[in-house]
Amino acid sequence: MEYHIDRSALKFWTEKEMRLEGAHLLDLCNEALRKRKPVWTPFLGQALANWLEGILQREGLAFRLEGGFSDAERVRFLVVADPDVLDNVPSEIRALQATPTDPRGKLDHRQVLGSLMGLGLKREVIGDIRLTEQCCFVAVAQEIADFLLSQWDKAGRERIRVEAVEQDVEIPLEQGKERRITAASSRIDAVASSGFNVSRTMFQELIQQGKVKRNDRMVAKADLEVKPGDILSCRGYGRMRLLEFQETRKGRIAWNVILYTPHKH
Repeated sequence: MEYHIDRSALKFWTEKEMRLEGAHLLDLCNEALRKRKPVWTPFLGQALANWLEGILQREGLAFRLEGGFSDAERVRFLVVADPDVLDNVPSEIRALQATPTDPRGKLDHRQVLGSLMGLGLKREVIGDIRLTEQCCFVAVAQEIADFLLSQWDKAGRERIRVEAVEQDVEIPLEQGKERRITAASSRIDAVASSGFNVSRTMFQELIQQGKVKRNDRMVAKADLEVKPGDILSCRGYGRMRLLEFQETRKGRIAWNVILYTPHKH
């Protein structure tokens, strides 16, 4: 009887969409074991990546994580049946650089992702999008890299020039601003509203509108407790990484956070 990963782990997910994605990932892992060939997953957000990594570690299976950039949030897993081949399998992630043809042009995350999706691509073949003042870097699945090099020429209103990034080129780390904020509690509405500088009532409305995620999972309740290491995102406001916290003498919670805000035109 051949070994396979037990699907009972899917009970972790309450959302139907996440359970379906999880089932697909288990199928890919079982295919790697059954056919004894290396298998790559799609790019995964933090929630699915943490879940799958826990399963693979528990099962004692050989795997490798890659995101194309150092400290990438969206990653692909390489799963192999034979641990001896793990380091010999070439990467299937390419990094591309997109630069506005107008020297005054600026790119933002929504423009870049929207233009890629507009080419008919699924989110699962696109990794992190890393912005700088002059350009952006995008991690993509190898199978779509050549297509993008020939067909991707516009992001929003900006005409762009797209080039492949050589493996030995150092891609800049995403630049965020470290801040210290205070909140009445560790509820997500209290912490995030302080970090994004909006009212707590307004942030609760953003949650109701489905615009808020924690670790790449949609947030449905404003009283969700956050913890160090969490990444909070809010559409239109950017992202926030929670570092550490301590209680103040006045009984409030002081957090050290890194804010990544959208580039403005």
